[in-house]
Amino acid sequence: MKHRKTYILTIIFCLLTMSLTTSAQGNRVVVETGKDSVKLFRGIDISYDLAGTVMRMVSDYGQFEAAVRCNLRNRFFPIIEFGLGDAEHKEDIVTGVGSKVRAPYGRIGMDLNMAKSKNDSYRILVGARYGFTSFKTEIDGTVEDPYWGGSNRFRFDLDRCKFHWMELLFAVDGKLWGPVRLGWSVRYRRMLHKNDMGVNNLWYVPGFGKYSNKIGATFNVMVSL
Repeated sequence: MKHRKTYILTIIFCLLTMSLTTSAQGNRVVVETGKDSVKLFRGIDISYDLAGTVMRMVSDYGQFEAAVRCNLRNRFFPIIEFGLGDAEHKEDIVTGVGSKVRAPYGRIGMDLNMAKSKNDSYRILVGARYGFTSFKTEIDGTVEDPYWGGSNRFRFDLDRCKFHWMELLFAVDGKLWGPVRLGWSVRYRRMLHKNDMGVNNLWYVPGFGKYSNKIGATFNVMVSL
């Protein structure tokens, strides 16, 4: 009899355990961790550098520059920059030499969004660029004659100048209205290779800026498509 009661109690305990387990499974809330909801391709930004245009309007050099940037997951931004560098420097008060150049240039690179939330309306970017230009420049000025005295005018053309350089940049941009965004960047430039036809330190290089300047900046208005 004792063994029979024990057997019955065991069966009842097993049935209750199975019932509770089934009930708990039925009431369980399943929380799934989904994949990143941000699509790979988020669109294209088309921008124009206002700073370069204003610089050309108020000084003897500047550039007219546009860019096309691809948005990947709001995190990675491959970019192509292209423009027209323009300078007409009159005789320098120190060297007495002037130069004139108007030529295209291009850069290619990548920006990385470092903002804590990649989906915010603003972006904090770090990036790098490779730049290249090939151009013709005119150089003229005066040279003093140490023997006979007086000065002589000179002018010559350099028609096969080629420059390669790299840029490291820090940039910020944010949404202004609808698809319109504003942004700025600060850049450090370093020359990689040059062919200046034997003339050291040309005054201006399209896309690079004044040869003596290693730091540059842009102020961009852009439209996101």
